[in-house]
Amino acid sequence: MGGMLLIVMGCVTGAGCVQRTTRTPPRDALVEEIRRFKGTPYLYGGSTPKGTDCSGFTMTVLKRFGMKLPHSASKQFKMGRLVSRRNLKMGDLVFFRRGRHGSINHVGIYLWDGKMVHASSSRGVIVVRWVGNIYYEHRYAGARRIIDF
Repeated sequence: MGGMLLIVMGCVTGAGCVQRTTRTPPRDALVEEIRRFKGTPYLYGGSTPKGTDCSGFTMTVLKRFGMKLPHSASKQFKMGRLVSRRNLKMGDLVFFRRGRHGSINHVGIYLWDGKMVHASSSRGVIVVRWVGNIYYEHRYAGARRIIDF
């Protein structure tokens, strides 16, 4: 399973790949569910490994754990409980908006070490480091804990 975590994180070898989360069966199951979507192309309105958008991805991944989410990033932002950036845990949903004060229009799943997995409109389902990335930092709207992994 450790190798699978490296694959999800986009690492070819363990060199330079930091895993800062404790493995548990629910977290391993989350990684496995995310892995099913690795490389999935972006498809507006989609929610399957054949094509998905950002909220379809989070909706489908968390459905595996009994969570029922709407197919809308802005509606998902109203669910669960608010989580501060310093208390983010694997599985938390991280939300972004159009510009600094615009509406919520994007969601991803926090992994660890400042990284998230999300459905990018230009690259499909990928892992990115959003913490410290000026594009994401300026658009960050908050995080919600829907389920505690």
